[in-house]
Amino acid sequence: MLRFEFYIPRALEDSDEVREIEDLLNEVKTKLKVSVKKFVIDEKGEDDLKYQILWGISVAKRIKIKQTRKSKSLYPQLIVFGNKNNKPITFYPQARVGQEITIKEFLRGLLKGEIKCLHEKFEIEDELKGERK
Repeated sequence: MLRFEFYIPRALEDSDEVREIEDLLNEVKTKLKVSVKKFVIDEKGEDDLKYQILWGISVAKRIKIKQTRKSKSLYPQLIVFGNKNNKPITFYPQARVGQEITIKEFLRGLLKGEIKCLHEKFEIEDELKGERK
């Protein structure tokens, strides 16, 4: 089964956008029995998240990390983990040239039984079905 970690930069903690995402996460948690953890991070936490998780996935899956243009601060990030080996599968928002999938689009899709992803979906599908080996 999937596990989500929701990382919120401290400056955005009380934003309407974050509240909307948290409402969707609670709905997904209830309906799909997905584990959700929330972390509020400072500048060092953002750097750690980039180095330890996001960059590896970004390179492997060829998706961009959404961050501000000038300061390179992160937007809220949803990391999707598989149960097996506690390994991160992907993150949201994700972008490629001319395409982007927001956290809200991903969560709304999940609630409708759709997986929105800019790379192969099989890992997420297998985890949702409980079939990942």
